Amino acid sequence: MIRSISAVVLTLAPILMTTAVHGSDRADPGHTSSERVAALLDLQGAQASLGRPAMNGFVLGLQQGSTESPVPFAALLDTQSDPGATAKAAADVAAKVSIGAGFTDNDSVLIAGPIFRQRQVPFLSIGATDPSLPAVIGDNVFLTPFGDNTQAAAAAEFGYGAFGSRVAIVWDASSEYTRTLPRYFRTRFEQLGGTVELDASYAGSCDIGVLAQQVLAQRPDFIYLAGLPDCIGNVVASLRREGVAQPIVGGDGFDTPNLLDGAPGPTDQVWYTTHAWLSEDTGTPAAKAFIAAYRDAYGVAPTDAFAALGYDAARLMLDALQRARGGKHGVFDALESTRDFEGVTGTISYSADSHVPLKTVWVIAVQNGEKSLARAFVPDSVPPPLMQSP
Repeated sequence: MIRSISAVVLTLAPILMTTAVHGSDRADPGHTSSERVAALLDLQGAQASLGRPAMNGFVLGLQQGSTESPVPFAALLDTQSDPGATAKAAADVAAKVSIGAGFTDNDSVLIAGPIFRQRQVPFLSIGATDPSLPAVIGDNVFLTPFGDNTQAAAAAEFGYGAFGSRVAIVWDASSEYTRTLPRYFRTRFEQLGGTVELDASYAGSCDIGVLAQQVLAQRPDFIYLAGLPDCIGNVVASLRREGVAQPIVGGDGFDTPNLLDGAPGPTDQVWYTTHAWLSEDTGTPAAKAFIAAYRDAYGVAPTDAFAALGYDAARLMLDALQRARGGKHGVFDALESTRDFEGVTGTISYSADSHVPLKTVWVIAVQNGEKSLARAFVPDSVPPPLMQSP
């Protein structure tokens, strides 16, 4: 049983040894010992509450794949939620692998992606959701999750139907993810006939009570909050302490145990969009099987959908390697030809025109500190990607 990240790395040791010895002896002649992979994720810092489950899921997917054939693994790196560590890690491994994977945030992919692009190495985003990443960085980038435009459109359609046509948008200005997510939401919400009564930002704070009076003055039907995972529970709680009682809707940055940590009282009247509903009672058959395997490996159930994204990314990567011919260029072709890959987080398909899968969005309700599934659907209309600078 795997109990910690250090134990995860130790558990990978037999895989590394097997690959080093037998990598060139695989049954598929298209593989060689040079076809190696690396994963980069944040196990410390602001993204750790997403990065650790994602790494656990990724390692679980690798271990399951290694039961059939050796996993050509090169490196498992903690980028510490730090831009400098991210750039260094990418530079260290990009020249040594045929494919890279990693990250739960857009900013990190915007740092590492161009380094992999320079080496013409495919890079699979585990949890970064900016749909413009392949266009901005290059077509070597593929997303495991849906795009932010898809989840924001789903939030707009859900919020408009469930709560009303008047919304206050509040967003964290410190992150690319939280700067663009509300723009997609606003586009779709206004298409539906909704009105944005307030559009206000804050700069990375865990206490945004200072914005409460602006929100209350507009009397919106609900709030759309684009926040980061490290202290999202405190962000929500700071609005509640100042009298904001309206429903709060957010994105997958809410999908962390940190959402339930705010005070006073349990988190309530909150809904958020994410990549899967991981319930041992009411989840899909694929989700239940994943939870059972994760619990068997780590002794606990996964805490959020990013664990499932990590698992899907590892399985998809191994599937592409099995189909690949001719090194990293063959890996690229295999990824781009992926059709109807069945993951825990949904069906993944790519094409030459799109490296971002269109998948179901899961809306999770939090009432009195307890989570439940509110809805699962593909939005009726999705705004086009917003082009950002790398």
